[in-house]
Amino acid sequence: MNNIFAGYGKIVTGESYIHRRELETELENRTLNYQNFGSVSVVGMQRMGKSSLAYNVFSARADEYYPKGILITSVSMNNYSNADSFFRGIVDSVYELIDDNDGVDVRLEKRYQRVAESKLSDGGVKSIQGFFKYLLKSQRRVICVIDEFDYSRKIFAEFPEGFNILRELAYQPETNVTFVFISRRMVSELEASTGISTLANILGKPIYVKSYSDEDIRLYFSRLSKAGIRLSEDEKKELREITGYQPYWCDLIMNYYCNSVNAGISLDDVFDRNRGVLYTEYENMMKLLEEQSLLSPMFQIILGPAYDYTQSDVQKLYDYGIVHFENSRAKAISEKFYDYLKLREGSFDFYPLWNRTERNLRMLMKAKLREKYGENWEQRIKAAYIRPGTDDGCQMTLSKFLRYAVDLQSRVERQTDLYIQNASFSIVEGLTTAGLFALYIREYSLFEPVFSMTKDEFRKMTDHIAKARNPYQHNNDNLIDPAFKNITRGYCELILKKIDSVLNTD
Repeated sequence: MNNIFAGYGKIVTGESYIHRRELETELENRTLNYQNFGSVSVVGMQRMGKSSLAYNVFSARADEYYPKGILITSVSMNNYSNADSFFRGIVDSVYELIDDNDGVDVRLEKRYQRVAESKLSDGGVKSIQGFFKYLLKSQRRVICVIDEFDYSRKIFAEFPEGFNILRELAYQPETNVTFVFISRRMVSELEASTGISTLANILGKPIYVKSYSDEDIRLYFSRLSKAGIRLSEDEKKELREITGYQPYWCDLIMNYYCNSVNAGISLDDVFDRNRGVLYTEYENMMKLLEEQSLLSPMFQIILGPAYDYTQSDVQKLYDYGIVHFENSRAKAISEKFYDYLKLREGSFDFYPLWNRTERNLRMLMKAKLREKYGENWEQRIKAAYIRPGTDDGCQMTLSKFLRYAVDLQSRVERQTDLYIQNASFSIVEGLTTAGLFALYIREYSLFEPVFSMTKDEFRKMTDHIAKARNPYQHNNDNLIDPAFKNITRGYCELILKKIDSVLNTD
């Protein structure tokens, strides 16, 4: 089988490129197809296909548009170390395009030399404007694609006026440059890092690039068939569960699948054998979300409980394609990413009251079991409470809770590339909330001095918390009576106060 994915990770061109018609049409309509054109921003998480989209809409068609007086050029902002070299780089790219096609006339040469010999702080801005004014007077219009625009935070850190220069080049009718800014962060956020807020105001709504749409993925599977790769409906479903049809993740998994197809393994097997690569991608995504203060809201929206996220957070995560909604329930970009969040949740500290309470309860449990049973406490607990077989019926007994926890613990142990801050994943981490409370009740003699209440009083408190857990977890806390909610909050605060006095966790 020909592995058409061997070069995954690069800008995709030619027959390998999946045309994303809806995005392409919007991009063309806002920059090319009409007289009332303008600059735009193309935004998306890492590896969503932003650069491939821009390349195939603009750069790949530069020769087609040049005779029409539309000069299409592109620069990557991460190739420059300061604002002066960046703006000279834009001018250089346009100058070279003209020189390669028609040759440069004397007047344009003079304007180019003025740019090359001046600095932004010493008349350079006027020289750059003069260069583009002359082009427009010569009936030539410039479209400049600026990739990796996130680097503006670095390049414009000491020269925030750079955002204003770009704005004026795009905004003023004498220059009328069309910019296509490609970035992971919104331009408004990039400007805010330098205290500027002008460029984003002229760009309109960002064009968000996320996972393949239904139409896109049909083209993707058609491309596979033409290459002799035919997936069954079940395999297509597996690919969605693994990747959420995120373009790079799809190509990554399909590359390994093509290399292993003769071994007769499934896509799930491919994921299991290469999960570390996907986990690295998950972590990179989460780092970017954390920089934008979206990591905590994402955990709350997908896993719950709701705490302090806003509707704006929901909209941003939806626009990025990290979450979508099915029957009013928030769903993660893929099932495997959701599983990873569940495993990662215990080590992520975003401080909602509920999660902090649950984490501290687990910490206290491990500390007290170690005191009673010694360093071999896990084996002692398993031996004492896990009964073999499945003779518990439908009732969730402590034995069942512990068996499920052991299964989860085994999965985590096999996944040595998890980013859990090198923390051990004990059987206590594997217990559900209800299972944790069941173990507390069975071992309550250890905890009575901590909570200063009887077992029945503790059971009443934890039954109340467990009853609230499901609506909290699924962000339906609006269904909970306010008085009930206040009691739950009071119980959590009491538990934290008692545990903090013993473990000094603050």
